[in-house]
Amino acid sequence: MNRFLYGLLITFFIFTVSSGQVSFSANAERTSIAAGEQAVVVATLTANKNLGAIAPPQVSSSDAFAVVSATRQGPSTFQSIEIVNGVTKQRNEVHYQFVYAITPKKSGGFIFPSLVVSIDGTEYKTNPIPFNATNEVIKNTDLKVRLTLSKHSLFVGEQASFSFSIAQRAQSSTDIRNGFTAALEQIDKSFGKAFSLSRLFTNQPTTSQERIDGENYNVYSLKFILYPLNEGTYNITAVPFAYHELKRSQRRRMDPFDDFFDSDFFGGGVQAIPKTAFSNQLSITVKAIPPAPAGYTGSVGRFTITSSVEPPTVGAGEGATVKITIKGNTRPTAVGDISFPKIDGCESFTPEKQTFTDTTASGFLTRRIYKYIIIPQEPGNITIPAVSFPYFDPESGSFKTASTEPLALSVTEGKDAAKKPTRYMSQEDIMQVGQDIRFIKTNVIIRNQSEAPYKNPVFFLILPLPFVMFLLALLYKYQASQKQKNSMHYTRQKALSSAHRQMSALKKQNDNLTQSVFLGKISQIIETYISNKFNFAATGRTLEELKDELLKLQIDENVVNDLAQFIQHLDSYRFGGLTFNESSRVSTLEKAAAFLESLEKGIRKEKQK
Repeated sequence: MNRFLYGLLITFFIFTVSSGQVSFSANAERTSIAAGEQAVVVATLTANKNLGAIAPPQVSSSDAFAVVSATRQGPSTFQSIEIVNGVTKQRNEVHYQFVYAITPKKSGGFIFPSLVVSIDGTEYKTNPIPFNATNEVIKNTDLKVRLTLSKHSLFVGEQASFSFSIAQRAQSSTDIRNGFTAALEQIDKSFGKAFSLSRLFTNQPTTSQERIDGENYNVYSLKFILYPLNEGTYNITAVPFAYHELKRSQRRRMDPFDDFFDSDFFGGGVQAIPKTAFSNQLSITVKAIPPAPAGYTGSVGRFTITSSVEPPTVGAGEGATVKITIKGNTRPTAVGDISFPKIDGCESFTPEKQTFTDTTASGFLTRRIYKYIIIPQEPGNITIPAVSFPYFDPESGSFKTASTEPLALSVTEGKDAAKKPTRYMSQEDIMQVGQDIRFIKTNVIIRNQSEAPYKNPVFFLILPLPFVMFLLALLYKYQASQKQKNSMHYTRQKALSSAHRQMSALKKQNDNLTQSVFLGKISQIIETYISNKFNFAATGRTLEELKDELLKLQIDENVVNDLAQFIQHLDSYRFGGLTFNESSRVSTLEKAAAFLESLEKGIRKEKQK
């Protein structure tokens, strides 16, 4: 019996505090840490009663260390037994634990300050804890964080590719699932307002395998396109990436660090120890563009320009289309406009503009098409002058000019050439007529004018004529608007069947197309379907812009998310490095057709609500 009581005493005295009713102490698992590591301080408050919801005492970050987190655990109630002079006493104790995760900002010694709590008007303090941060940078073979920039010296407006990647050693005991969000927020803050940063392809990290220093790593990457907005030198500081190192250990009873690190997700006996790995730093020099020549409209990159005229032969008074195409490695908003030359003997009109953007591994490629309608006035041979497009080439650091070749247009006698009794009136003549007053002069004298024209029967025949013309004009306008609405409705109604026809044609051409062309045509079919179905240009928009536009049109969010996932599925083949074979082609076509069907049904259900 005595042995039993002695064992019981030893067991319960583990939880006994000093003779006072309240005690407050703090300790750390270790006080020597390296740059980038996290240290944990656990403060234990013990009282003889439940103190309610006590918040962790506040600790402010200093220039020497930063407080990553502060949490509370408990209260937990324990019982202890004391036997003094044969008298047994039972004591109830309530334990609180306050857990602080800190990380040093620089090397050297620093002090974690005393913590203070106030209970029933009495203050209780812990002792300060000295730490030492070493100069050693953590060399973690399990995890490597990398910032990669295609160029470190850029001109304002120049396109560069940027990637953020996490290399995790294969079979390593690390958990990186929750570290990306905070790291991306830090990247956005680091680049700030001096750069425009656009996500490339997808919002989800792409996965690949890489051999580093003779070992296999799983690499998770996010790619961006970067455009500097202002000149200067910018230092992008190291980006912290928080992860957990998983360790299996024997749990020690009442060890506060085990309670803090123990993760229910991984089962008993596995500790998820918080760690932080830091990326490399980047230094970026942004140079201003030199003084621009006349006609420069702000385009930065490498550009080509081509032109054509269709048909090459027209009749006088008939229209021909001059098509001019500009291609450049930049985003659509960074492509300046062209200046179309005046052509003698021709009238030209405001062009139709189309913009297409393709996303590649090296960045955005933009294609802009201008279609000018020109009307020659007289028969003959007309030369359409070359069109110039000045731009700044960042590779050479100089201004260059891309030019088209002159085009030849043959003009024959028009269909109405034999009937032409009057001169062709140009746009300039029409404007002149609207500005000038041209008086009619005649020597004819009007005789036999009636003093009362309303008495003439012809007057009553002419009187309702303006009202009839007005009604006819309204009817014509109404019919034109209805025709346009019917055309748009027909296009929307036939969007799905048109997409199916294009896919059937693509299936027949499958064997003759490369992987890139095949996937590009599927993407184009999807974009055309969206443009026809929702009556807005889907081409040239990023995935985020496309989702925002569809949500503005009150399209169901589930339908929009399905669309985004399918586009990301295509991008995983085009740019994500997934294996693409004959089976993948057939599967992708089938998935595209099934996706369009489900999207169509989702839209119909949304309309019926």
